[in-house]
Amino acid sequence: MTTDKLKYFSRFWPRVGAWFIDAVLLGIVGYAIGWMAMDYVSPLGANGRFFGLAAGVLYNGILGSSLGGGRTVGKRLLGLKVVGLNGKPLNLFVSLWRALFLVVPGILNGWYFNVTDPFSVQVLTLVAITAVFGIGLAQVYLLLFGWPARRLVHDLVSGSVVIRAETGQFPTPKVGVHVVVATGIVLLALGLAMAGPAMLKAWMPKFETLLAPQQKVVDAVGRLPEVGEVSVQDSTMTFYSNGQQSTTRTLIVTARTGKWPADTDALLAKIGAQAVKVYSFAPGQRLTVKIVRGFDLGIASYTEARSAPYVTTCTTANVKCLEK
Repeated sequence: MTTDKLKYFSRFWPRVGAWFIDAVLLGIVGYAIGWMAMDYVSPLGANGRFFGLAAGVLYNGILGSSLGGGRTVGKRLLGLKVVGLNGKPLNLFVSLWRALFLVVPGILNGWYFNVTDPFSVQVLTLVAITAVFGIGLAQVYLLLFGWPARRLVHDLVSGSVVIRAETGQFPTPKVGVHVVVATGIVLLALGLAMAGPAMLKAWMPKFETLLAPQQKVVDAVGRLPEVGEVSVQDSTMTFYSNGQQSTTRTLIVTARTGKWPADTDALLAKIGAQAVKVYSFAPGQRLTVKIVRGFDLGIASYTEARSAPYVTTCTTANVKCLEK
């Protein structure tokens, strides 16, 4: 009986292939947006992923609905289509809802949230962990083991199924043990995300205190008019040479900008001076300042950067303080 059902529903490789084709097309769109709007999206940093989220949801939502015949370009090329459990195409609202669950895990993966409000950070972290690890792993599990229908999370929440384009009527897919397992994966990720802040505070009670000096640097550098998103990393590296061990600790301040300034050294010096004014460097600790230009839309990314070490005792924005 299971073998007979395979003739109705999408098989593994056509499903993966359709997703890959759609991802490539969205990537092309993303690069076009990024290059044309570079000066605007570059200062946004990872927050530029809102554009990728919108593009992905609209592409999959519109083409996956009755307006697009339930077929994105990838599905059309590989002979697949999305329909409801009644065999009819999805309406636009349901299809957009389906597309949201399809796109969000990939967009949130690696998204650095440039927010300082503690409540917002907790909410965004909760959503990100649940989506990336919960929904993401559930998607992989259902794709591998949820056959013959292979209804993924976005199919389950929208009451849809991916079938072969030539299929007319098909047997209603059953909610089996794999759906239960997938639900458990999502709930486990949600539980860990909710317990995470308390666990981190218990294991590392001084964690927020350790980050406070870095936040001062973020705030100080962020006040520069030429700068958009700012990030700070306290990096420690250990080297071994000729049996000798040496350790270097470096504070790395990265600031995103739109257009490259006419004098990049001057901007690097401004960033360095702002950091030195508000940060207390440990003995031997170094400072590296970096300016970045590019885009991160989630569906496409590009980065070019310039960096230089900066003297940690220099509080004036002097290019002579750059160590080249």
